Amino acid sequence: MLAVVPSQGSGNSIFDVGARLALLLKDAEAESIGGQLNESVRERAADLVEAMRRQVVRKPDRDLRSLFDLDERLIDLMDRAEEESSDTRAISEELATEISDYLEAFRSKVDRIVGYWRWQETVADICGRESERLAARKRAADARVTRLKGMLQYFMQTRGLKKLEGEKASIGLQTNGMASLVVDDPTKLGEEFFDREVRLSRDVLSEVVKLLPECDARRRLEALRTQEGWEVNSSAVRAALTNNCPVEGARLVKGSHVRIR
Repeated sequence: MLAVVPSQGSGNSIFDVGARLALLLKDAEAESIGGQLNESVRERAADLVEAMRRQVVRKPDRDLRSLFDLDERLIDLMDRAEEESSDTRAISEELATEISDYLEAFRSKVDRIVGYWRWQETVADICGRESERLAARKRAADARVTRLKGMLQYFMQTRGLKKLEGEKASIGLQTNGMASLVVDDPTKLGEEFFDREVRLSRDVLSEVVKLLPECDARRRLEALRTQEGWEVNSSAVRAALTNNCPVEGARLVKGSHVRIR
């Protein structure tokens, strides 16, 4: 984040310096040759730019640890656990024992444990908002690139141009390697060209198969019923158990979690 440092002297704020630079460039425009500044104007402009640069400083990132009562020992243990789990997806027995020993004395360290908890939640929240901001900027940049490509394509196609040459780069209009499908009137397509994804339970599929005469479609559906890839409909199982309908092979279990109060 950039922050403007106010100047103590009169006429030397960043806005004053910017105004002086703008006036200098405006006056020099009439005397410029080929859009180039003469040496004296160039030096004065460089001085003003440097003066502006000195007044624009990068605001240091805030140390979130100062907001909470943290224990460096706990931070070290959690960092070590993160490093070990990133490599082996598990932590060593020795480190697990150290963490258990630390938590054993929870009565005297609850405030510090909660402080670490809240610190990490704050970091996660800030990172989440930053990722959303960067994702939005990426979408906007991608959209600008797409619009620019469309305008360039239209410009070149309407003028019969195949290439635009620059000093260091060029833009070419190239035919796609694969033809794009364009459906002008979907109502004229045959039924065999329409499909959709339908979710059926096995018992419903079995009933549908029984109603069909012996044909190729029935054999395909029967084969589909015995194929792998069927997934448990957790919502249906939960609904049945919630309504006191016995479901062999499944049960509802209330777990537990920790929270800050």
